[in-house]
Amino acid sequence: MLTYTLDRASKASLYEQLYRGLRADVESGALKAGCRLPSKRSLARHLGVSVITVEAAYGQLAAEGYVRSLPRSGFYVQEVGPKAARGTHACSRLRDEGGCERDGAGDPDAAEWLADFTGATAPEGLFPYAAWARTLRRVLADESERTVLEAAGPQGSPRLRAAIAMHLRGFRGMEAHPDQIVVGSGAQSLYGLLVQLLGRGLVYGVEDPGYPRLARIYRSNDVRVATVPVDDAGPMPGVLTTAGVDVLHCMPSHQFPLGTTTPVGRRRELLAWARGDVGPSGQSAGRSRYLIEDDFDCEFRMAGRPVPPLAALDNAGRVVYANTFTKTLGAAFRIGYVVLPWELARRFRDQLGFYACTVGALEQLTLARFMESGDYERHVNCQRTYFRRVQNALVDALAASGAADRLHLRNVGAGLHFLMEVRGAGKTDAAACERAIAADAAARGVRLAPLSDYRMEGASDVPAFVMSFAALAEERASAAAAVIADAVREALS
Repeated sequence: MLTYTLDRASKASLYEQLYRGLRADVESGALKAGCRLPSKRSLARHLGVSVITVEAAYGQLAAEGYVRSLPRSGFYVQEVGPKAARGTHACSRLRDEGGCERDGAGDPDAAEWLADFTGATAPEGLFPYAAWARTLRRVLADESERTVLEAAGPQGSPRLRAAIAMHLRGFRGMEAHPDQIVVGSGAQSLYGLLVQLLGRGLVYGVEDPGYPRLARIYRSNDVRVATVPVDDAGPMPGVLTTAGVDVLHCMPSHQFPLGTTTPVGRRRELLAWARGDVGPSGQSAGRSRYLIEDDFDCEFRMAGRPVPPLAALDNAGRVVYANTFTKTLGAAFRIGYVVLPWELARRFRDQLGFYACTVGALEQLTLARFMESGDYERHVNCQRTYFRRVQNALVDALAASGAADRLHLRNVGAGLHFLMEVRGAGKTDAAACERAIAADAAARGVRLAPLSDYRMEGASDVPAFVMSFAALAEERASAAAAVIADAVREALS
């Protein structure tokens, strides 16, 4: 049995002392690769500490790659030579000012996990390599060298913008002229352009809970940021007016992380706010505002018909529609676009027309032809079918698990994530409960994303997890659900 001296008077927590002792023995070779660690309960009894203390230490070691959990078998020491040299913690790669990466470019250690529900791991094997390579060869064969190598205009390739406009018309029921579209290298660079276009003297609102990186992006552009609470219907218009928000970044089709879809009544309230119809006193505000509609995974609504975007309901030119090809073609495929109201499109050409498009002409021409040929639509349809199977397998497995009576799934079918609430925790601090469950699940090979990581203000009433399932292998759904159930039962016992 392993023995470590734990000082209860130390400023360092017991779990941290135990973690450091175990880590030192792994790095020194005292605990050799392949060695099985004692069970959590037996080590806890031996050291005279709680199971949660051992659980937290094992969880941190597993997160950093020092040990690996094999379901229903135990914890085994990993070979750590190259990992120790890198000095990179798995958790620090995922965290982003209190939250996990929504569109991470992939985790190099993903193969070590049974399942990763944080959204930081890109799904494998879904990129249409054959169709894309065929399209690329045709572009190189058919287009002139000058066309392929020349820089695109400030708004991007006219051909790609026309293809995007056609896609939006057919898929989102949204009329957009190619001259309203601006193409850029992903959403983040486009948000910077929007700040320049709309102005730095405005207050930009971000949803809470929401995507923490958004607040960082806007603050890095030297603008004031206000957090806007989100309820079951979406961002709360009353808070927008009292907080003096001028521009709201929102996700009405599928909010991240709650997964809610904003109903038509609330959408009309938001549009009225953007038009300046309503002020804090209920009277005309006399000012115009803007909504930036982030439609990040609209292609993957699993249940019912697609919900029309806000931009399709906007008749006053107050909605900027934003989307990327990240969810459909992969995180490494950095092409995004915005659709500007006509007034802003003219202002963009007048004030920012000196910029060169940040996406190469070859990529744009290939994507344009990929969309024109129907290959893109076929690819998205295949993805949607696959992700629906994965979602259903996971939902069914959780419903059949040993903790089914403790789990409440919300907003299933609205996109590539849903919310999993844990009931029966009593008055326990929700964030602490989430951390305990996440640590236990990580020690067993399943990575979870606590909802509290996405809260910028306030605290959760009920422990909950954001279940981004795109990277889950369908055949692992049952095993992942079993691990989650064990972790939940352990935390609530």
